[in-house]
Amino acid sequence: MHQKFSHRRVLRNALVGLLVVLPALSAQGQTNVRSQDYFRDVTALAEVLGKAHAVRVVCNGRNDQHWRSYMLRLLELEAPYQGGLRRSMVNGFNAGFSWGSSLHTACDGATRDAEKAYAAEGRDLSARLVQANVPGASGLPPR
Repeated sequence: MHQKFSHRRVLRNALVGLLVVLPALSAQGQTNVRSQDYFRDVTALAEVLGKAHAVRVVCNGRNDQHWRSYMLRLLELEAPYQGGLRRSMVNGFNAGFSWGSSLHTACDGATRDAEKAYAAEGRDLSARLVQANVPGASGLPPR
């Protein structure tokens, strides 16, 4: 149980780091200079959040909106207005949730292992986004 919490904390810390530093792009007037890699990675991150949300719902019930709340915050910061990026992120989250819900129908060891894998994937994506898009960033805060 403690190890499961640790993986959630790692992904949460990665996302917090991402949410804290990526808005710096707006402050520097670089919001329109996003690469295809950025779009790919931020959409993949949204999909991972959808998968993680599916796992939480299976294990904790529909009232657990933890990862969905992170997704809403990510949308607020990275794609606050309607457009292609926002649609891609929402579609990625929904696809991840749908896929995760169909794959994980019971809260068992495999589901818990999947959550660990999603945490690692989310951390990697977050680190890549920060390193590629924030001048002078060396990565994410320590675990």
